[in-house]
Order: sequence, then C-alpha cells, then structure tokens
Amino acid sequence: MEEQPTQDKPRYRTYRRRWLVLLTAALLSLTNNALFISYSAVAIEAAEYFQKSTNEIDLLATIGFYVGIPMCLVSTFVVDALGFRAGILLGASLTFLGGFVRCMSTFPGLNDSMSLDQQFILSVAGQAVRGMGNPIAMSLPTKVSQNWFPESERLLATGILAMSLPLGFVFGQGCTPLFVKGEEDIPLMNIIWFIPSALTMVFSIAFIRTSDPPSPPSKSAELAAQKERKTFREYLANMRDVFTNTAFMILFLVIGGAIGFFNAFSTQMSQLMCARGYDNVFSGVCGSLLLGTGFIGAIITGTIVKKYGRMGEVTKLFYGFTAIVGVLVAEFMRMSDMHVYLALLCSLFGICGFGMYPLGLELSVEATYPVDQSIGTALIFMSGQIQAGILIFASEMLEGDLEGEDLVKQVCSSVSSRTPSLGSTTSNSSTLDSVGKDHINFLRLIAGYLFFLCLIFIIFFKTKFKRSLADQEHKNAEQCGFLETTN
Repeated sequence: MEEQPTQDKPRYRTYRRRWLVLLTAALLSLTNNALFISYSAVAIEAAEYFQKSTNEIDLLATIGFYVGIPMCLVSTFVVDALGFRAGILLGASLTFLGGFVRCMSTFPGLNDSMSLDQQFILSVAGQAVRGMGNPIAMSLPTKVSQNWFPESERLLATGILAMSLPLGFVFGQGCTPLFVKGEEDIPLMNIIWFIPSALTMVFSIAFIRTSDPPSPPSKSAELAAQKERKTFREYLANMRDVFTNTAFMILFLVIGGAIGFFNAFSTQMSQLMCARGYDNVFSGVCGSLLLGTGFIGAIITGTIVKKYGRMGEVTKLFYGFTAIVGVLVAEFMRMSDMHVYLALLCSLFGICGFGMYPLGLELSVEATYPVDQSIGTALIFMSGQIQAGILIFASEMLEGDLEGEDLVKQVCSSVSSRTPSLGSTTSNSSTLDSVGKDHINFLRLIAGYLFFLCLIFIIFFKTKFKRSLADQEHKNAEQCGFLETTN
C-alpha cells in the first residue's frame, strides 16, 4: 500500500490498509455480539421452539459470560505474546465455529433427526464457543488504535471499534424480531447470523497480514512495539503492574460495571418489557435506540475531548448523566403504556453511556501505559462479564409473580402446540413456563448499583496521562532538535 508520512521523521508513517484492519476488527465485534444477543431478543419464540422456560433460554446468553471470564485472561496473553494477528484470527475462528454449530443445530432437514434437547444443547455449545471469542474481540480496540493509527486519529479509531459492540446489539436485538415472527423462524435466524461470521473469517484471513504496520504511526506506538512478544513470566509481571494500579482498578470496577449493567439489561430486556405489555418489536426498537444513539454520544465526546482536552472530566460528566438516565429508565420500565418516554430515555441512555465508554477505554490505556493496551481492555471486559453474570443471576432470584392487572397486561405467555422432533421427551400439549414475571426488585437493584458506581468513579478516579506525556515529550524533543539545527 502507498505510504503517507504523518510526521517529519520518515520512521513514523500511516498506511491506507489501517482502515481495512479497522473494518475487520469492527466486523468481528459486531458479528460476535449480534450472535450473542439474538436469542435473547426473541426469548419467547426460542422458548417455544426448544420447549424450554425463558429462564432456561437465558443460558444461551449467560453461557458466554461464564466461559468468557477465563478467556479474558487467555486473550490478553494471546494478543500480548503472539500479537494482534494471532488474536484476531483466533477470535474470528471461534466466532465462525460458534455460528456454524448454532446454524447446524437447527438447520432444516438436519434438525428432523435430532431431539429438541439435542438441538438446545448444540445451540448452547455454539454460544459457548462464540463466548470464548468475545473477550478477544473486545480486547482489540485500543490495540488497533495504538499500533495502526496516529495520535490525531486514535480516539476516532477507538470510538469506531467501541461502537461496533452496540452496533452488533442493534442488529441482533433490533433486527431479529423483524424476521422471527414465530418459533418456526428460529432456524432461519441461525442461518442469517451465521453469514456475517463467515464473512468475518474471510476478512481476517485476507486483510490481516501482520500484527503491526512496517513503521509505527507515533512515538508511543514505537515504544509499545518494543515491549511486545512477552514471555509468560513477563506477561505475569504486566498483570501484576495492572492489578496494583489504583487508577486502573477503579476503571476495572466502574467501566466494567457499566458494561455489566448494559449486558444484563440487554439480555433481560425482552422479558422485562413483555411483563409490562410491550412486545418484542418495541423492546427491539428500544434496544436499537439505546445502542444506535451511542454513535451520537461517541461523536459528541470525541469532539469535545479533541477540542478542549479534559478527557477525565468529560468521562466523569457523561458517566454521571448515564447514571441519572439509567435510574429513570429502570423507573419507567416498571410501568405500562410508557412507549414514548421509554424510547426517549433509552436514546438518552445510549448517548450518555456509549459517549463515555470509548473514553473509559482510552483512560485505561493512559493509566497503564506502557503495558500492552489489550490487557487493560480485556480485563475491564472480564469485569463486565463477571458483573453481568451476577446481575442476571440476581434477576432470577429477585423475580416475583405478576398479580391482578399486571398479569392481564403481560404478553410473555405462550403455549406451544408444535409437534416435537424425533426423540423429544416433551409432549406437544406442554404449556411453557413463559408467563411474565415481576422484575421490580431487579430494576431497583441495577439502578442503585449504577448510581453507586458513578459516585465511586467521580470521587476517587485520578490518573496521570502517561501515553500522552510520552508523545508530548517526543514532540518537545523534536522541536528542540529542530531549533538546535537551525541555530
């Protein structure tokens, strides 16, 4: 590819193929998260298809959290020790394999020879494999922006990759209910979401030829590249440095908590809303608004930070807005017939929450520099997985029975009359345990938890911007050298 100098010294360059690298990494995150949320978006139809309760259907989402927690540690070592290329190929392979197993579990013709229990187990297995690839996909944003993009484009690149997560949720949660109208459409859903996973695999092989560009785009990228390809002992030393970094541990808790809140809320949204009379299409619309408006928030915060600086203060400001709006979302979701208010609040929540998210990732890099960028990102994501798993478990423990008018308004009830597949132990007259539940206590819990995390972040977080200082010192040294030459 043609080189384009970005600084006076020729050793710092950018390459046009950085945009293909960015596209591939973004597509991996988008595809993996669309696969993750698609079953939750049509939980009632999935329950009817597999003849399971909605709590059992939750396993199709939560299994990814459980296998993803140890894989967060594996992903940091793979990317740190073997390089970006090995990491993205592994992530794409796991996403492709998970999508393929899901597709085959319900593929028309093949599913006739399998019982519903066997199909369900295979679908869970596919989701587990996909979940193993998720931490790798989520650890790449700051790695790509640091190693492939100049300082002036880093926040943009991180923002695009960070927003590929909510975009995956938008497609998975917003689009899936549009073509899954009944239980018979579940096989079609698995075929449709397998296609982008195959495309991601092709892109990874075709476009990711090296872990780093031939020449680094900045001084900090050059210094970081000199510290790559760690031995396992050096990797453990890096982990020790990160876990003894107070500023990072606050981000580990609060940014991870925001991710956990988002994952738990998105996974449970269909069930939370159908219990108050909102159908899958509207819950998908709210999920899409929450996630899609995140791009607006990312543009707003990116523009503010680029023009005025103050990354830490802007992040705290938007985290505060996120907590306030999150409490309002939880409050209004306890009520029926609040379509306009819920749509508006979900939009505001997306703007504030995802406006804050890429800045939080950048703060983790600044706080832990020169430790490899993927370590901080992956560990924050691991924190999110752990907290999401705990919150989803709490939602099942705190749910109660609907009564009176609420029981009449709920639209979660469904009875399957489909004849089961060969070997199924479930009769076609079974009534599914998918009657809506009262989730008021869970909504109170997550609202209070998010507000608590916000207070910790605003009060206690402080850090030196180590990466920015390294770049500034290099610029100052260059200017001094230029003056000495001219004198």
